[in-house]
Amino acid sequence: MTAISNGRKARPPVFISAPIAALVEGIYRADTTIGLLRQKGNLGIGTFNDLDGELVLLDGKVYCLRPQGDAEVISDDVHTPFALTTQFEGDTEDRFEKIEEAAFEHALLDLVPSTNLMYAIRIDGRFDYIRARSVPKMMNYLPLAEIASLQTVFEFKDVEGTIVGFYTPNFLSGVHLPGLHLHFITKDRTRGGHLLAAATNGVTVKLQHAPAVELGLPMTFDFLTMERVRDMQADLDKVER
Repeated sequence: MTAISNGRKARPPVFISAPIAALVEGIYRADTTIGLLRQKGNLGIGTFNDLDGELVLLDGKVYCLRPQGDAEVISDDVHTPFALTTQFEGDTEDRFEKIEEAAFEHALLDLVPSTNLMYAIRIDGRFDYIRARSVPKMMNYLPLAEIASLQTVFEFKDVEGTIVGFYTPNFLSGVHLPGLHLHFITKDRTRGGHLLAAATNGVTVKLQHAPAVELGLPMTFDFLTMERVRDMQADLDKVER
């Protein structure tokens, strides 16, 4: 694998629309619009109000990945309770050929120069295998951990597409899932979901560091009166991994 650096060009922050802790407590509605999200970046992930599908922001377009994996373009007036985005160009470029499912996450983490920075990630190419999931629309206040039993898991074999997402250091665990958080969408932008596993067969991997994080704090009654009662890491492990 050969890395290509783009030099010392200043990079934009990662915008996080709300702390992920709010999702863990079952707060699935906020007033952040998809239009605002697209103003903040051209690459991102997240979800929609009421957890109505998985979100992929790629090349400036926002897609909703439905419970059966179908994708559709979403308009700017739709709202999100949690999403991340940044203006992505890429600091480094590497090539993965045959990487098996069991080795994929380790190979990707090996590309991270420092575990104390946040990185945006884009992976394009052919995959031998993808396992992904999505969730149906949920009621507000249902704890996130209870959704794990309701999610739909689906597989892709010998498929071209793009993985997008972020690496987050442990000390930011209150605002985003620590480690890797990745979503997948097919090359024709018609299918995808939250990534659970991947095996590659010739992909380009680009990473971009973030020098800062811009965190939104929703001005909603639910968020302003939220009390932290859940074990956030345990709940995230149940539904996100």
